[in-house]
Amino acid sequence: MRWHMQPISNQNIGATMNKDDIVRDAILQAAERVFQKWGMNKTTMEDIASEAGKGKSTLYYYYESKEEIFDAVIKIEFEKILALARESTIEVASAREKLKRYIITSIIEIKNKINVYTIVRIEIKRNQNFLEKMRKLFELKEESFVREILKLGLEKKEFSFIDRNELNTAAKTIIGVIHALELYLLLENDDTKQIDMAAKMISEGV
Repeated sequence: MRWHMQPISNQNIGATMNKDDIVRDAILQAAERVFQKWGMNKTTMEDIASEAGKGKSTLYYYYESKEEIFDAVIKIEFEKILALARESTIEVASAREKLKRYIITSIIEIKNKINVYTIVRIEIKRNQNFLEKMRKLFELKEESFVREILKLGLEKKEFSFIDRNELNTAAKTIIGVIHALELYLLLENDDTKQIDMAAKMISEGV
């Protein structure tokens, strides 16, 4: 299993990291490498501490368990996906195109993550509440962003399938469809061409 490593830091660009932030960042980067090598079940706190060059007591000061560390690692990966999906909408003025790009990028990025980070699929298959827990952390932010795109589309008269009173429902529905496809990809489907086709069908139907 190969992973093209990027800094896992969740700090805002330009933000000053204090000592605790630096230690947490080092722990999470080390944990990501160890999880890739051994998977969640076989990894121990000692493995992570050794990889990070820290004492085990330091890990327990910041995190109660390897499960909590794993959650933190995956949370950051979801944050990266959300950031990329948002960034994909910046360069276009059309609300319709913004929505297409958001949908496609969200689905394709999680597909790419799963293709190279297979322990996520393994852990989610073992505990199907895991993805839901992660997604709940970002659901409101996602819905808010999509709602603003839909609102822009109404103002520019690009969308005729909703009215202003349906903005919340439409945003929830779109995010729900994205999440359903992600779950399908993570739990049931190894044919990535089907995921690509689903993304295309949804976006072209917007």
